[in-house]
Amino acid sequence: MCLVVGCGGASQPAPAPEPVFQFEEDADPILGGLAYVDEELLIEVFPGADPDDIADLLEQLDAIVIEDLSDLEELDLSVLGVNPEDLEAIAGELDASDLIETVQKNYIFEPDQAPDDPLYAAQGYLETIGVPAAWDITIGSDAVTIAIVDSGVDLTHPDLVDRIAGGWNLYDHNANYNDLTGHGTKVAGVAGAATDNAIGVAGVTWSCPLLAVRVTDEKGRASARHLASGILWSVNQGAKVIVVSFAPLWSNAVVRWAAERAWARGAIVVISTGNDGNVSASVGYEQALFVGALGGDDQIASFSDRGPFVDLVAPGVGIRTTALAGDYALVNGTSFSAPLVAGVVGLAWSANPQLRPATVADALLDTAVDLGEQGDDSVYGRGSVDAAAAVAEASQAVFVPDSTPPTVSVVAPVDGATLRGRTLAEVTVTDDWGVDRVVMSIDGITVGTDRRYPYRFVIDATKFAAGDHDLSFAATDPSGNEGSPVTVSVTFAGSAIGASEASAPSVGFTAPAAGSTVTGSVTISATVAADQGLSAIEWLIDGRSVLSSSIGGVSSDVSFQWSPVGISAGQHTITLVVTAADGAISEATLILLTD
Repeated sequence: MCLVVGCGGASQPAPAPEPVFQFEEDADPILGGLAYVDEELLIEVFPGADPDDIADLLEQLDAIVIEDLSDLEELDLSVLGVNPEDLEAIAGELDASDLIETVQKNYIFEPDQAPDDPLYAAQGYLETIGVPAAWDITIGSDAVTIAIVDSGVDLTHPDLVDRIAGGWNLYDHNANYNDLTGHGTKVAGVAGAATDNAIGVAGVTWSCPLLAVRVTDEKGRASARHLASGILWSVNQGAKVIVVSFAPLWSNAVVRWAAERAWARGAIVVISTGNDGNVSASVGYEQALFVGALGGDDQIASFSDRGPFVDLVAPGVGIRTTALAGDYALVNGTSFSAPLVAGVVGLAWSANPQLRPATVADALLDTAVDLGEQGDDSVYGRGSVDAAAAVAEASQAVFVPDSTPPTVSVVAPVDGATLRGRTLAEVTVTDDWGVDRVVMSIDGITVGTDRRYPYRFVIDATKFAAGDHDLSFAATDPSGNEGSPVTVSVTFAGSAIGASEASAPSVGFTAPAAGSTVTGSVTISATVAADQGLSAIEWLIDGRSVLSSSIGGVSSDVSFQWSPVGISAGQHTITLVVTAADGAISEATLILLTD
């Protein structure tokens, strides 16, 4: 990988400054301005990489693994301890290694904030979004657990004491998940305070158990890796709905990967949009529901962040909920819009527990009350959640068992290729319900597992005997259907040296010039070549794949039409990844500015 201006042959004006490593997520100016843990890096190793080679690399860089998140949470991330003064330099070295797939900062996120319950009369917003009518269908089910990934919960609160089904403190790694700041207690009360118990307030769901998962420090702040760990710990405990009331998470790769894993394993993550009134061009991610806040008269709250990533809105002003020391509070914020929606997700799933996450999410999106511009928009998303309509649709949905396995296609290497040194293998997988994992085997022995797109593995030909070998790839979907392995036969050259410069594809941008400011639609052009023949190209904008295609021959001029309309002003990263017929992969990155 290369994430610096001018790598891969892009021309530079003279004299050129020393290239500085740039984290992909910093291309989002809002995310790039966040605080981060300056003594930690989060890395993802290519599946198939030799652990001894990884250890040698980290020793050379004076970086140590302080936590491995892959064993329990299936996050395939390691947390590295580094000298803060060397963080960027070490990140650049890791990024340049053919053993490391991604390098991330560990960003820090701030929290966003007819029953006989005495305060129910002050909870008119429940009537507004149809919750009492939804209760006529279901008040929840103990088969649908809602996890509150936050600052913990006041375990002695009379409206919560009988609602908490357990929890864990992932920040301190112990069983003390009592709330220190009160934010998690407020979120929990909105989603599931005890209802019809003659005290306090009513939660959206009466019967869905709550998990209290503390991921924050003593000030209520949570890092990306703790949020991701909290999401996947909750899934491992059986949670179906997970509330994350922190922001801005719409572009955070680490939390996105956790949400994708949760979705594949049958859970939905509900995330608050944020309370800074920001406008972002991010599209978020399909495997989570981002929730904005409504004020009065079905108008978006002035503080609610907005952008294409917004899925739904819900009341977020004047929300009554539980607070520390057995008290109650009146709160505002998308932090409390998100648990309203999470509670509705819990009710909808309770009405039909067999449903897949996509069907439950669609029940909320399809029935939302359209607000603002007609159709989906960047302020209200699909509209305001309608609990009664969503639960009714979910209750009528028909569960169709999934018996169709995924289909795998090998992008690289091609059958008959000769591999030298370290090479990347890449496959594409199609399945109507998503992909749980892809496994690569060499001569029948499993050597790597990849759980997220793009599905890529490192193969080190020097670790195997010279000669012919079979590479097999098999994919499994969330329902457990495993497709038949797809096999390509290759030859390992057996050389102790890495792949030659001639075998690695070359890629260089030709237009526009690096650092240019562009307006409107622009054609991005590049030249690619590979002595062993070309196989595929992929274009990424700010780290997100937008177009991939097959390509032949040994050299070609390629182009991509980019229209930055609606994208936030500032710096953006365009990456072109080229795969050769023998599996070798190169990429170049171009930095452009928009105003």
